Amino acid sequence: MNEYRTQNKNHGQLKIFLGYAAGVGKTYEMLEEAHQLKQRGVDVVVGYVEPQIRPETTKLLNGLERLPQKYVYDDITVNEFNLDAALKRHPSVLIVDELAHTNLNQKYHEKRYQDIETLLEAGINVFTTMNVQHLESLHDIVETFTHVHVRERVPDRFFDQADQIELVDIDPDDLLDRMRLGKIYPHDIAQRALNNFFTIKNLTALRETALRRMTMRVSVQQEAIERLLVCFSGSPTSKTVLRSAAQLAHAFSGELTALYIARNESEPSSDVKANYHLAEELGMRVVTLYGEHRGTLITEYCKSKYITKLILGSGKTSLITKIRYGGSLVDELNKSLPEVDKYIIPHEKYGRRPWIIKKIRLSEVFKDSCVIIAILSLITLLGEIYKLFHISNINTVLLYILGVMVVSLLTHTKWSGFVTAICSVALFNFFFTYPYGSLISASQNWITFVIMGIVGLLSSSWTTRLQLQSAYEAKRAERTEILLNASHAFEKTNTLNDVLVVLGHQANELFKRKIVIYPKQKDNLGIPIVFPYGTSNAASSSVPNNERAIANWVLKHNHPAGKMTDTLPREGSWYLPIQEDNNTPVAVMCIILNKEDQFDSLTRNLIVSILDTSTLAIQRIREAEDKRQVALTMRQEKLRYDLLRGISHDLRTPLTTISGNADMIRSQGDKLSIAQIKELAQSIYNDSNWLTQMVENLLSMTRITNGKFKITRRPELISEIFNEALDHIAPGSETHKIIVKVPNDLLMVNVDAQLIMQVIINIVNNAIQYSPEDSEIDLSVSLKIDKALVTITNNGPQISEEVQKHLFDLFYSQGENSFRRHGMGIGLALCQTIIHASGGDIGVYNRIPRGVSFYFTLPVWEAKK
Repeated sequence: MNEYRTQNKNHGQLKIFLGYAAGVGKTYEMLEEAHQLKQRGVDVVVGYVEPQIRPETTKLLNGLERLPQKYVYDDITVNEFNLDAALKRHPSVLIVDELAHTNLNQKYHEKRYQDIETLLEAGINVFTTMNVQHLESLHDIVETFTHVHVRERVPDRFFDQADQIELVDIDPDDLLDRMRLGKIYPHDIAQRALNNFFTIKNLTALRETALRRMTMRVSVQQEAIERLLVCFSGSPTSKTVLRSAAQLAHAFSGELTALYIARNESEPSSDVKANYHLAEELGMRVVTLYGEHRGTLITEYCKSKYITKLILGSGKTSLITKIRYGGSLVDELNKSLPEVDKYIIPHEKYGRRPWIIKKIRLSEVFKDSCVIIAILSLITLLGEIYKLFHISNINTVLLYILGVMVVSLLTHTKWSGFVTAICSVALFNFFFTYPYGSLISASQNWITFVIMGIVGLLSSSWTTRLQLQSAYEAKRAERTEILLNASHAFEKTNTLNDVLVVLGHQANELFKRKIVIYPKQKDNLGIPIVFPYGTSNAASSSVPNNERAIANWVLKHNHPAGKMTDTLPREGSWYLPIQEDNNTPVAVMCIILNKEDQFDSLTRNLIVSILDTSTLAIQRIREAEDKRQVALTMRQEKLRYDLLRGISHDLRTPLTTISGNADMIRSQGDKLSIAQIKELAQSIYNDSNWLTQMVENLLSMTRITNGKFKITRRPELISEIFNEALDHIAPGSETHKIIVKVPNDLLMVNVDAQLIMQVIINIVNNAIQYSPEDSEIDLSVSLKIDKALVTITNNGPQISEEVQKHLFDLFYSQGENSFRRHGMGIGLALCQTIIHASGGDIGVYNRIPRGVSFYFTLPVWEAKK
């Protein structure tokens, strides 16, 4: 199988060798294929093979690399699969026997198939074995004809997701012969097996079941043409209904949905959760609806989803339900859904569901009892007052009914209203009917008692239900507000760290527990962000090494772990990956839980919704970063285009002048006078200096736009910066009078001297270019609090307000009023960038009556005391 030579980097492939009983040769076939793959150069390793005394199988282990599988459990050395060693070795194909095994070392998972899921997620291809009786959906069928309860089972969803399933078959008579010869079990064990499980009847039935299941698998791979719906509840019989529905779905090659109907949205019982989990293990999509009338809800769902087949359990219908809805649930569905096929699954063997006595807190009983006694005493006292004033007893009856409703509102136990209604009837009979002080009453009063009791019970039931619904709605509103607040907060985030902080606060508010978020740093976890319960500020803190190790596992495998999951369920915390998309985690959130914490499904779904919202926020931030990068690239491309365009235009004139003057000196130097040669040489020198200054500005601006611009601050004397800058100004300064005014020669600024010199040179050169000859250029500095104000003034023409708005823009040049060649519009833009990076401001203003002043501020250096 050459496909195993090139391993899938994202997910491994699973091959199951399926048999119908022990000894058919599953492990033998698996090891034979392993040898064939090894001969072809595939990296094959034996992770676990069940220790057996069968010499043929043991012989095939020779020549194959094996991982250690010894494990000490309760001071006893046992054989167990080593998941850590397998992940570390990471072969191309790993052999793992006994898929349905329950782990003794439940460090990571309870079941071996969960270990294999981890291996597949790590990109390791796996060969494994199992018998057909270990399949979850076949549990009831196998138990019916073998009378053996199979405890170790594999979910159908895992079995159906296998890439390959090879059926290892052998005739039952041949299997029995092998058993008698001791080739499967020792003779004493083999004899017991022959007398119990290994009978020709059981083996034949199991073989037919395996063949039928393989046929179903082929049909499942076809396009689904049927839509099936199975209804379940918290009853133990629902397990049989769900497994039978899974078999029907395979037989009809259909899509199967499991429907649970609850009266309200309170937390379901443990039995309902168990059946919910079983439905998911069988590969069903589980839907929950809320309401009283089951028939109506089932009918509406079937019509909206175009259900073609409906599967129900054969539960008994109470007399009240028959009277209320005009027959059983099946009768009602036959009338409302005549076009849908109904399948009724019998389960008489379970009998009636036993009564479940819920744990009652004595403190609640005492508190509610006090409330009942107080209210009934007050009503009885008011009734005696009514009797003194000869007020009709009907008013006393209304008082007791009101008391039942008040008790239902003030208490927290369901039995309170019922007890209050019964006590109200007894008290009314004892105190307000003749003979007084006795429970014996005239026959005509019994109708009043019955009506009073019924009204009291109904009002108690309705009040309790409204109270529960009100409490749930308040809880639901609170959680909805959390989700909306999270959504609004995520919309305001601009960085990944902002998203993590918002997520930590929302989880802290939802669970009322300490939250720790581990950001991803390269391929490992970074410094955790801790959100202590009761505070609003995130703080970095150290966490236990075992928690960090689990969080690292979650980051690596992108799978939840810890409490309330199938991975590391014994841990006290709940670990959830925070994803950038479906395959890329960017952080891990750890919810520190108490030992007794068990959050309801609504809370768990809410945190999943918040995590999904955070994923969308992270994607939005990534997209915004990509857009900014694209915009930056486009801006840089535009800059390159403008630079090239400017260079091609502005370099042509000075280069032509330099070339022409040099050619004239070269070709006609003997005919020119010394004065003419000096004039041509001076022209070449001026143009070359202009080009040098322009190239310096061009290189600096390119360095800035490429993100390589750095400021190195040092204390410098402002007077020295002025003197150094004036030594490097362009030719032509001799035609101007430059005056420097520095009142304090010891004034020091905290700047990058080379960059500030370039600012001064550019502004002075600009003044020389735009002011007439023999004019003054003044450089002065003054101290303004913690800033040094530098002003460079010239006598050139004033600048209009419109030009002032764009004077520091890149590639903006105003040359029609200049006395000399104008540049590319880079110098002043570069000055603004340098001054802003140095922590100062730059600007320009006109002087009255004539002249222009450029100014900029620099931070003053102060020696630390």
